Amino acid sequence: MKMYPVELDNKYGYIDENGKTIVPFIFDYADDFEDEMGFVEVDGLCGFINRQGDYIIAPKYDDINYFNEGMALVELDHRYGYIDLQGNEVIKVKYEEGKGFTEGLAAVKILGKWGYINGHGKMIISPTFDEANEFEENGLAIVRKGENYGYINGEGQCISSFIYEYANNFNEGLANVGLEGKNVYVDENFNIKIDGNFDFTNEFLNGLAAVSQDNIWGYINNAGDFVIEKRYSWADNFNTEYAAVSIEDKYGFIDRSGNIIIPIEYDNVLEYSEGLFSVEINEKWGFVDLKGHVVIEPKFHEVDNFYNGICKVIIDEKEGYINKEGEFII
Repeated sequence: MKMYPVELDNKYGYIDENGKTIVPFIFDYADDFEDEMGFVEVDGLCGFINRQGDYIIAPKYDDINYFNEGMALVELDHRYGYIDLQGNEVIKVKYEEGKGFTEGLAAVKILGKWGYINGHGKMIISPTFDEANEFEENGLAIVRKGENYGYINGEGQCISSFIYEYANNFNEGLANVGLEGKNVYVDENFNIKIDGNFDFTNEFLNGLAAVSQDNIWGYINNAGDFVIEKRYSWADNFNTEYAAVSIEDKYGFIDRSGNIIIPIEYDNVLEYSEGLFSVEINEKWGFVDLKGHVVIEPKFHEVDNFYNGICKVIIDEKEGYINKEGEFII
């Protein structure tokens, strides 16, 4: 059953798709459920509830992250540690900062430097970095020493030199990095594969990356060839089969062949979701379909994406949920 966090008289609770109250309106804040847990806040303290409204993790932390690999990062009195799914503090709240567990390791900051611990709290990679990011599925993490970035493996070995002005995670075998003042793509052996004198670069998604030259955006393939010509003031990645683009402060959508799907005439757009595009005109949001026909008139001050046929909206400072006909169901 899908449950929706809703505010009523300055308190949050959860309702179902028919508007029936499932969890009473007793929280100062509530967020969506994730992995059968809902984030809630009471008197400035954070915890998790189950779908019956019972506390899984009582609200006693200043902040708490969702669980990853069975552990959640928590903050208390400006220090960080980790709890398990039963709420046990398995890694003491003592670190200056922390990040979530990925690939069995979590980045933590102690005495001003970052290192990595395992699920037992043992320091596996010594705290020698000025910045540290989470490990990715390829077993690499981006770290910084001084002004430059490099990549390490799970043993803490530097597998690239610290030569990059910025670095991003690998996606589809390539990573966009800053090197000697240029924006380039390197392969997993850190050889430069694409050097196109780009102003800006994005990661590769579904075989394409949005890039700009001379402040004009287009799309390249993984050989570095432009497959959608440069003509846009801005271009987003193809997170779905469609991408948002802009020309002279107006926005629309194109497909992977560069065909305009939604005319570039709106003041702003969000992502495509469940057959509809969210578009803004005259500071009001609405939705159009794949043919560009207005399905839901622009009248909302804020909108989310559709999920299971339902979308959260705000109108006149009031929050609610609509269906794909634009009817309020909650």
